[in-house]
Amino acid sequence: MSVVVLVTSIVVLLVLVMFLKSLRLKHSFETVEPVELIKVDKEIPARHLSEAIRIKTISQSLMEREDYKPFLQFHNWLDKTYPKAHAVLQRKIISEFSLLYLWQGLDTSLKPVLFSSHMDVVPVERSTMDVWEASPFKGEIKNGFVWGRGALDMKHQVVAIFESIERLVEMSYQPKRSIYVTIGHDEEISGKNGARQIAAYLKRKGVQLAALLDEGGMVSQGMIPYVDQKAAFIGIGEKEYLTLNLYAKGSPGHSSNPPRQTAIGVIARALALLDDNRMPARLNLILQTLEGIASLLPFQFQFALANSWIFKPVIIKLLEKQTQTNALIRTTHASTVIKGGIKDNVLPAEASAKVNFRLLPGDTREKVLKNVHNVINDARVKITIDEADAWGACKVSTIQTPAYNTLELIIRQVFGNIPVAPLLLIFATDARHYQEICDHLYHFSPLRVAPEDMKRLHGVNERISVDELVKMVQFFARLLRVWGDAEF
Repeated sequence: MSVVVLVTSIVVLLVLVMFLKSLRLKHSFETVEPVELIKVDKEIPARHLSEAIRIKTISQSLMEREDYKPFLQFHNWLDKTYPKAHAVLQRKIISEFSLLYLWQGLDTSLKPVLFSSHMDVVPVERSTMDVWEASPFKGEIKNGFVWGRGALDMKHQVVAIFESIERLVEMSYQPKRSIYVTIGHDEEISGKNGARQIAAYLKRKGVQLAALLDEGGMVSQGMIPYVDQKAAFIGIGEKEYLTLNLYAKGSPGHSSNPPRQTAIGVIARALALLDDNRMPARLNLILQTLEGIASLLPFQFQFALANSWIFKPVIIKLLEKQTQTNALIRTTHASTVIKGGIKDNVLPAEASAKVNFRLLPGDTREKVLKNVHNVINDARVKITIDEADAWGACKVSTIQTPAYNTLELIIRQVFGNIPVAPLLLIFATDARHYQEICDHLYHFSPLRVAPEDMKRLHGVNERISVDELVKMVQFFARLLRVWGDAEF
């Protein structure tokens, strides 16, 4: 046998093996039979969400102790709006403003589950007020949407959970396992006085959770390159949050006699070097995500995915094209604050900047800090960790659990037979505070969103479809019953 024939045979065999590997991907999934969902008068949750939005629970104001009354008003509103739910739920106030509810189960041998949410919202920038199509704190209902701050983050989830509990109580439902519902008051500013203190209280009580659900993944389309169909994404972990301070000293004086580089120039150069030298990309959790939606991928993407050991550079190149998927494959950074100078004709005595990092699982603070020092390589720049603005990652939860399996099932029962895939969250939630009392932390907000809707989060024209709000109520009513009765 000639060398050419031998090489050709090996190549053909290799291609055949690679082709067969691509066929083993999950190209289809078992069809889920539809179930009867609770009937919901869509005007009721829409009206209640509208009322909730009108209560200005801005956590920034609370942190500055400017206005805490809206948070107490929100407590009273919940009590008044959901009397049946409050008749069966035991309520405890944590840190003055956060709420912990317990729906006592019939079987105390079963570990409880927890549904996490928060009442606080981010402020609205005054400069954007003219851009809003509806006033951000009036909760207007128009054109089939409820408008206002909190419509997507996350008063919609608070309302949906309580609407579903109210209905289940009307149906005389009683869960087998105990169910906790938490409503934090400071999630948008770290959750250290809300969710963290709730978790500490539960730990002192000896509570160990079977599973937890917080905000996170959604039903979306267009999030992954070349995928235009709908898919659901369940968050199974979060990236670590780290902020570094960069500082440089300068020589103050008159700007007519400048040095080669001012303190501002030193910091600007350091930031430019970081932008030009990103942390390396890695394919870890993203492979689980892609495998979960493999049936929606074009064949060439499936082929590359099934043989990632050889096509890793190609997959990375594809995922780097979009900022959202790029954030799923590497530790990212963003220069967010820069300060320096007091007058246009005075040389700055100092300059500083803040650079925010979101760490991919597997990267550490020490690794990032070492990389930043190596990239900048300038003794004039002092680099330190901003301990006030740094917190650990939310551990990655396994998807091989009954809690995850039932969550996936209910998503498809409510939203149709669509692919469901695990996802690494690139933002932080309150869930990370519960890691010591729960091994299975999942993130899902049950609504359908388009890519343009994501810009409304913390942005202008935040809104939610009235029909999507109904879906949320139906989803939570179903999940509360299934998790409430399942023996896992």
